[in-house]
Amino acid sequence: MKRFLVLSDLHFGLPARRTPGAAMLRPLWDGVDHVLLNGDTAELHAPTMVEDATRELEMLVDACERDGVGLSCTAGNHDPFLSSLLSCDLADGRVLVIHGHTIHRKEPRPLVPGQVLEHGDTTSLGGRHRMDASALQDGLARSRRYTPPDEDLKAPQTFLESIPWVMRKPLLVPKILHYWKRFPGHADAFAEHVLPGARVVLVGHSHRQGIWRFPDRLVVNTGSWTWPGRPWGILVEGTKIRVHDILVNGEQLRLSSTPRLEHDVAQD
Repeated sequence: MKRFLVLSDLHFGLPARRTPGAAMLRPLWDGVDHVLLNGDTAELHAPTMVEDATRELEMLVDACERDGVGLSCTAGNHDPFLSSLLSCDLADGRVLVIHGHTIHRKEPRPLVPGQVLEHGDTTSLGGRHRMDASALQDGLARSRRYTPPDEDLKAPQTFLESIPWVMRKPLLVPKILHYWKRFPGHADAFAEHVLPGARVVLVGHSHRQGIWRFPDRLVVNTGSWTWPGRPWGILVEGTKIRVHDILVNGEQLRLSSTPRLEHDVAQD
């Protein structure tokens, strides 16, 4: 039975004090078979960050390959060309994983040039959606060639950056708070539409970690190292889901020994 670790919103390329590098992450996948990075893994469209982001991605792929751990990445709004994987299901369709930047739209946004988005599963994660060295170079080449929509890259990444941004656009504050409030509901409605058998939806994007209970499913946001969230790591093994805090252990990270939530989707 494979054990999956789901993380999101690493934003490789940001200054080290704000997001971890590949070396810090390595202890998190001890005892794990496959790592699934759920969007916004790297800042591949910011000229001042892309070099560091690329280096961290290469180190991450190399570390996973040396450790015998599979790696896959869903497409986020900051790295939409890194992978063709938009979403995937785990636990025989009872867990839906998606970054979340498109789930609020009533109608899908037309794909931009170079964009290919697919749904995957546990089989494809080990096949066409596996991120090895070759797939990474393909994704980096697409990222250099194509450009995401401007709106996908505008949000600030830190509290200090958000102050002048909000001052220029004061009406955004209530809009952001409204979006945070509605985001879990969007995730629940999206799952009902695309994978109604899902009993847990794992999302990122908003950086606001949390667990929300709806009549038919749980929505879990893994947060981020950047403002305003705190990161969680999620272990999926068979039908069991465990949500762990990510703790700093010197120069490395580790999962909390006691899960914040333990849930068996087979019992729903």
